[in-house]
Formats: sequence, C-alpha cells, structure tokens
Amino acid sequence: MNGAAHYVGECNRFCNTRVQEGHVSSKKSPIDAINEFDNFNFEQIKKGLGAATLLPDDVLNLYEMHAGAVAPYLATAPKSQRYSGALYFVCRKHLALGATALFRVYSAQTFRETRAAVEAAGIAYAIRDDPEKFKIFAEDDGTEPRRRAARNAFKSHVIFPKTIPKLALLKEFYDTASELSHTNLTSFLRHLSRDNPKPHRFSYQDFQPKDINRDLPKTLFWLCDAHLAILMAADLVFPDIPEGHIAAFKKERQYVFERVHRFHEAHGDSISAARMLIKAYNEQGEQLEA
Repeated sequence: MNGAAHYVGECNRFCNTRVQEGHVSSKKSPIDAINEFDNFNFEQIKKGLGAATLLPDDVLNLYEMHAGAVAPYLATAPKSQRYSGALYFVCRKHLALGATALFRVYSAQTFRETRAAVEAAGIAYAIRDDPEKFKIFAEDDGTEPRRRAARNAFKSHVIFPKTIPKLALLKEFYDTASELSHTNLTSFLRHLSRDNPKPHRFSYQDFQPKDINRDLPKTLFWLCDAHLAILMAADLVFPDIPEGHIAAFKKERQYVFERVHRFHEAHGDSISAARMLIKAYNEQGEQLEA
C-alpha cells in the first residue's frame, strides 16, 4: 500500500492545483485528469490490498447465490415479496459501486452506497408482510404528499427495530454510514491534510495519506461486514425458502464471513463489526463461528 499512499498525496496536489485553483490545461480537462488519476489509484490500491481485493467479489457472489435460491419462490409470491427481492438486487448494485469508489480512495461515496443498501434491506423487510407499508412504497411517485408518507413510514427506527437483533445490527451500519457520508464537520475534515503546516490542503480523496495503509483496508472489511449483515437479514426477509434451496448459500455465507474475519484479525482489528455480526446471528438461535 505504500506506493498507493504516496500517489494519493500526489493526486491530491494535482487536483488541488489543476481544479481548485482553476489552472486547466488546454490538452486535458480537469474531469479527464481526475479520471486518469482515479484509474491509476484503482490499480495501485488493488495491488496494495492483494488478496483482500477479492472480498467484495466474494460477497457479490453471495448475492448472486441468494438471488438464484429465492427466484423460484418469488416467481409465484405476492407482489410485496417480489418487491423485496428487487430491493435485494439493488443492494448488490450498491456493493459493486461502493467497492469501486473505495478503490479510487473516495470513502464518502462508499458510505453513501452502503447507507442506501442497508436502507433498502430494511425497507425490504418492512414491506414484506405489512400491506400498508407496501402500499406506501409502491405508490411513492415523488409527489410531496406521497414522499412525506414514505419518509414517515420508513424512518430508521421503524425499519430497524431494536427488538430484532439482525435488523438492529443494520441500524449500526446505517448510523455509521450516515455519519461519514453526510455533510458535517467530521466528513469535511477528512478531506483536509493534517501533515502540513496551515493552511491545510483540501483534497478530493478522504483518507489521510499517512493513514491509508491502516484505514482503507479496515473500511473495505467494514463494507463487506455491512453486506454480510444485509445477507443475514435476508433470512428474515425471505423466511419461506425451503432449506434445501438455501443451504448452499448459507454454507458459502459462513465461509465468506470466516474469510473476512481472518482479514480483520490480520490487520489487528480486534473491535470489528464482525463481532457484532456474530452476536446478532447467534441471538437469532443460529451459530456463526469466527
């Protein structure tokens, strides 16, 4: 990761000079330049992360396995449950875009995508067996009265009830993602360099170059943990799938969880989201081992 960390600093200075100060080359637009550096960072970060780079692909494969397992059931299920299935497909999209943003060193975008994914999973559960909530979701056409009804129906404390451990866990991820993606002092300060004398330099990336070897891998593991929590909540959203159809998915989910947890431990992340996953899973009467 050392090469990538050094280049992120160079990219920050480049973007600061060419874009913030307005010095635009006649040969290359600022957007083209940023894209060029993003592509470089993407390749360097993947090289630096090594085998950990494959973790999001492992979780994406879980989504695909789950979709294949539930598809026959959803084909004849009530419309509300088919909508829930579609929302889980959206979660898969958010993981792919979140991982791509992270490899380009934009963590705020990763947290935004993850917040949307967790929210989609919560809504998938809320509309499954509640006709009124499903009606509100299905009729949300963007007009103010219906938007207001949807906002009230799907507030975070409603779709992530504390009494259901797997959904309460999603609320933990939702809150973290909200804090680090919304515009606030915390998210703003992540763009300011802290290794130079004042005035601090603003950068497009939001990892400190000196901390990237620690913080970027941990964010990657957090991202995977969040989507594993979503896929654990799928047991509640789709409870009627015959065990024979879902057993292979659950076995692979256990394997991927163990793999992510090993990376946590290798990076000294003793207080990891993985431990929250174990607690929530076991409180549902099942056993998930680290």
